[in-house]
Amino acid sequence: MNSFRKRFKAKTYNTALVFIIVIMLLINANLTVFIGRSHFDAIKAEILRFTSLKSLTTAFADHTTKFFTEDVADFAENAITYFRDHIWVGPRLTKGRGTIQGPSGKETYYNLNMSGVVSIMQRMGYDYEYWVRDDGVKMYGNYVMVAANLNLRPRGSLVQTSLGMGMVCDTGTFAKRNPTQIDIATAW
Repeated sequence: MNSFRKRFKAKTYNTALVFIIVIMLLINANLTVFIGRSHFDAIKAEILRFTSLKSLTTAFADHTTKFFTEDVADFAENAITYFRDHIWVGPRLTKGRGTIQGPSGKETYYNLNMSGVVSIMQRMGYDYEYWVRDDGVKMYGNYVMVAANLNLRPRGSLVQTSLGMGMVCDTGTFAKRNPTQIDIATAW
């Protein structure tokens, strides 16, 4: 019996590594996602809401055991289809570009002190850590910090950006002129 368990554990571990490698390749293709619809999508969404490679692989490893109790081939096919359908292949916002048309519409960037914004979000129950990614994008937990029209996208709303999954944390005067625009917080 122990021999069977060891072989099963080794197969599960090897399969998990294959899935992690596939995910890392997709991350390099500017993976962005939109949180989904059913139990299966809810599990995928929890994994995919992480934009940093370290967070994504850690979350994937945590959830892999549950997936392997289901039909692995079916899961692999669904996961690959889901990833392929949610990869943003358009331009990415950069300091040099300044303005682009991203997956959710016009994107711009701003660089302000975020302490007040973080305080508001924490009072609302979003108790995440504020940090700045290596590329200068300001993050709240695993989400890109986004300013948007709060009438269309209230604080805490998730929105796809060219730089990863964003969370609406702020607003600005731009929202009156262009209500669908999003402004991404950066250190640029």
